[in-house]
Amino acid sequence: MSNREMGFGLFFFAALGDDAAATYRMMLDAARRADELGLHFVSTPERHFHRFGGAFPNPALTGAAIAAVTSRVQIRAGSVVTPLHPTLRIVEDFAVIDCLSGGRAAVSVGSGWNVNDFVLNPEMFDGRRQRLLSDVEEIRRIWAGGQWTGRNPRGAEVTLPVFPRPVQTELPLWVTVSRNPETFRQAGVLGAHVLTHLENQDVAVLRDNIAAYRESLAAHHPGRDGTVTLMMHTYVAETTEQARKVAVPWLRSYLRTAIDLEARAVGAGGGMSGGRTGREFLSEDRARDRLAEVGVNRYLAGASLIGSVADCRRTVEAVRAAGVDEIACLVDFVGDADALLGGLGPLAALRHSEPALSAR
Repeated sequence: MSNREMGFGLFFFAALGDDAAATYRMMLDAARRADELGLHFVSTPERHFHRFGGAFPNPALTGAAIAAVTSRVQIRAGSVVTPLHPTLRIVEDFAVIDCLSGGRAAVSVGSGWNVNDFVLNPEMFDGRRQRLLSDVEEIRRIWAGGQWTGRNPRGAEVTLPVFPRPVQTELPLWVTVSRNPETFRQAGVLGAHVLTHLENQDVAVLRDNIAAYRESLAAHHPGRDGTVTLMMHTYVAETTEQARKVAVPWLRSYLRTAIDLEARAVGAGGGMSGGRTGREFLSEDRARDRLAEVGVNRYLAGASLIGSVADCRRTVEAVRAAGVDEIACLVDFVGDADALLGGLGPLAALRHSEPALSAR
C-alpha cells in the first residue's frame, strides 16, 4: 500500500447528451473548477459511434481545449486505443498538449474491445493486444528521441524529426486494464501506471491484482514508482440521501445506454467489454432494465463515490487499503451541468477530509 496522498481527478467518461456543444461547455466549466479546487487531473476518453460518450472521439482535441482553460491540473487521455492510430500521430498530438499546458500531458493506452470501433483500422482488431505492447515502446522512443524511422510510400527507409518537441522528457503512461491479472502484470513489465475500475472486479480481487502489478513492476523496474488509478462513479453531496436523489436517475439511464453499446458490439460479431460473458441479457428490454438496476444497486453498495463526504470517505479508505493511489471520478453520468458542478465542492471536501490517509 502506498504512503502517498490519495489523488483525486475528474474523468469525463461517457456523457450521454445529444447536445455535444452543451457537453463541451460542461466539461470546460468542470475543468476550470477542478483547477481552482486543487484536484490533480482531468481526463477525457476515446469513444466512437454511439451516444455513450460519442462526444469524445479524440482525447487530444478535448485535452487541448482543457489545456487552454486550466493552469495546474494534469491533462490525461483515458484511454487512447493505440491500435486504431499511428504511434507517430499519437506523439505529435500529445506533444502539442504538453506544449500548450507547460508539461501537463499524460496518456492512458488501451487495446480496445468494441469491434465497431475498428472500422477505423480493421486489420488491427485481431492483433490489437500484441500491438498495444509494441505501441507503448514506440511512443516512448519517439517522445524521448524526437525522431521516427520507417519506410515511406516509395519503400525508402527514412528518419524524420518529430515536432513539436514536448516539455516533458518522458510522457506519463497508464495502461487501462480490467480484471485480468496477466494484464496487470504486463503493465508492470512495461513500467507503466495502471488505470482500472470496479465494473467487473470487487475490492478483494482488485487488491490481488494490484499486488501482482506491484510485484511485476518491482521485478522489471526496481525503484520505479507505479500509480494505480481507480475509476469510480462520483457524486458527493451534503447527505447521502441528497446525493442519491440527484445521481441515481442519471446513473440508471447511463447504465441502460452502456448496455445498448455492449449489445451493438455483440450484434456486430464482437464481444463485450472486459471479456465479460452473459450475452443473453442483450436482446430483451426488460432484461436490460433489470441489469441496469443491478448495476445501480452495486454502485450504491460501495463500488462508487455516491453519497456524503463521511460515507464516501469509508469507501476511499477501503480502496486505498487495497493499494489504490488515485481515484478518477467519473462525473459526467450526471447530465445536468448545474448539478454536476454543484457536486465538485463536496468532492474537494472529501479530498481534504483525509489527513489520516495522506499521513500513512
